[in-house]
Amino acid sequence: MKNFLFFSAVTAMMFAACSNDDAVPLENPDVAAGQQLVLTLNSGGDGPGTRVSRPVNSSEAQNNVNFVKLYIYNPSGVDVTNTALSAGTQNPIAWTAGPSDASVPGTTTHEASQTVKLNKLSGDGTYTVVAYGYNTTPDYTFTGGGPAADAFTATLPASTNESEFFAGRNTFEVVSGNIQSGTNSQVVLRRQVAGLLGYFKNIPILYPNPVGGLPTVVASVGVYASNHGTSFTFPNTSLMNGTGNGTKTKVLDFNLVTLLTNYAAQVTAAGSNLAAVFNIPAPTGGGVALVPNSVLTGKFLIPFPKVASTTTFTVQLEDALGNVLKKWDVVNASATDSKVYDVNRNYFYSLGQKYKASSTDGGTPGTPTSDDDNPIDLSQETVITLTVNDAWDMIYNLGIE
Repeated sequence: MKNFLFFSAVTAMMFAACSNDDAVPLENPDVAAGQQLVLTLNSGGDGPGTRVSRPVNSSEAQNNVNFVKLYIYNPSGVDVTNTALSAGTQNPIAWTAGPSDASVPGTTTHEASQTVKLNKLSGDGTYTVVAYGYNTTPDYTFTGGGPAADAFTATLPASTNESEFFAGRNTFEVVSGNIQSGTNSQVVLRRQVAGLLGYFKNIPILYPNPVGGLPTVVASVGVYASNHGTSFTFPNTSLMNGTGNGTKTKVLDFNLVTLLTNYAAQVTAAGSNLAAVFNIPAPTGGGVALVPNSVLTGKFLIPFPKVASTTTFTVQLEDALGNVLKKWDVVNASATDSKVYDVNRNYFYSLGQKYKASSTDGGTPGTPTSDDDNPIDLSQETVITLTVNDAWDMIYNLGIE
C-alpha cells in the first residue's frame, strides 16, 4: 500500500519523538507515580510567506505543531493549571513528539503523543483538561475559556492568513489528589480548520472576452469562496465550528504577471493564438514537484457555512484589471447540492489531485497509477472528477464545470 503524504495536505512533520519526563525531578514529593496527562495530536481523521508554518501543497495528513497550551479545571470549573503542573513544566508546552511518517490512506489515525506530569491535586472529583496546539505563534486572538465544550473562540485578525490549529478536551477522575487508576487521562487534539488546495495546468494565454468576444490576455487565476470564515469555537468535534462574513473572497491567487519572469514575452509570442498556453517552468530548489506547465498552492480555511443559492467555490480566469474572462463552478459530487455546500472542520478540499509533495506519479516512478498527480487542465472545459483521500476526516477532490 502506498503512503499518501499531505502539503499544506500540506511538508513532513519535522520533529523526532522524545519525552519531557526529565523536566521534573523524580524526588519531587508532590508527584505521584503515574500522575500524568497524555496529550495526543491526531492529524488524521476523526472516525483535513515568510512565516514559519506548514504550507498546504498536497493532501498529506501531517502537522507542524510545536507548542501546546494547556488548561486544567477542577470540579468547580476553576482554572488550576498553574498549581496542577509539576515544577519546571512550561505552559505553552514545547511539542517535540513525532510522527515523521505519513498515515496510511483509509485510516483515521495519524497520532503523536507526549506526557505532562502533574502535582498531587487539591480536591477530588471530575477534572477537565483543554489543550490547543499551534505553530510558533498563533495567528488568532482568543477569547472565552472554561471547561465546557466550545468555550473558547479563536478570531482571525484581518491582516493575517489562517494557520493550522488543533484542539481537544477530556475529563479525568481524581481520588485522594491523584488521577484515579484506570482513568483515561488522554487528551486528543484534532484539527479545527479546513484545508484547500489548487493545482492547475495549461493556463490559456488568451481567452475570448465575454464582452465583445475579442481575445484578451489572461493575467491571473483566482479561486473564490462564497463565504469567508472569521472565527471558530474550540475544542470542537462537530463538522461546523466556524462562522463566516457572507462575502465572496479570493482564497487562492495565481498572479501570472509576477509568477513568470517572461510573462510579457510569452504574451507577445502567442499573438492571437487562442490555443496557446503559458509555459511555466518547473520549481527549483527542492520544492514541491509539479507536472509540466502547472501551478500549485494551498491554504487553511476557517470553516464556514454555505451561502444559500450561491456556489461555494469558483475558479476564474481574469485580465489585468480583474475582469472575469471565464468562470467555472466547483463541483462536489459528494454533496446533496453539488455546487452549494459547507466547508467543514478537518475536511480537505482539493482542486486538482496532489497526493505526495515530492512526486508527480503517486510515489511509483515510471508507472502510471490511480494516484498520479492530476492538476485541473484549464485549457479544457470539462467536468473533472477526482479520487478521495481520507487521511483527513474527508478530502473532497473537486471538479470544475
